[in-house]
Amino acid sequence: MGKVVEFTRVTGSQTSQQRAPGRGAAKPLWRHALGEVLRGERLEQERILTEVAAAAGVSPQYLSEIERGRKEPSSEVLGSVAEALGLDLVDVVQRVGTLLGARRETERRTAEQRELLRVETSFAFRADAGTLVDLGPEHPLAAAAGANFAPAVSDSYLLAA
Repeated sequence: MGKVVEFTRVTGSQTSQQRAPGRGAAKPLWRHALGEVLRGERLEQERILTEVAAAAGVSPQYLSEIERGRKEPSSEVLGSVAEALGLDLVDVVQRVGTLLGARRETERRTAEQRELLRVETSFAFRADAGTLVDLGPEHPLAAAAGANFAPAVSDSYLLAA
């Protein structure tokens, strides 16, 4: 007999990075950040989609797809949309870069906090076992409470705050 293979249902917005196991969260895409920047500027100016689309010479549906991060416009279309919003293309690119940089920094801080929590938990178990833990000078916990942790007294736990 054959083997039954189940296929998972994938929505159109999921990328292969989001579906792949063990790869972690998907990286933010340029087109998503671009859409956020363009929509944010349009809403800040209190303009409707059809008005900006007409000024840029694109259909409202296409501009909507750009703003939702579903389409990646050509440089000509992007320049037209930026001009319709009263922006230079370099301003749009700079805003997208700033947004992506801020997200990368947030992800880095989150990963650091996760690693620190993992290390702290590990130290709690090691202290219970009575082992001496030596931290290298580059470790994030090296600055806190000295670089060496003394062996724990029986029935005690080392918990970092």
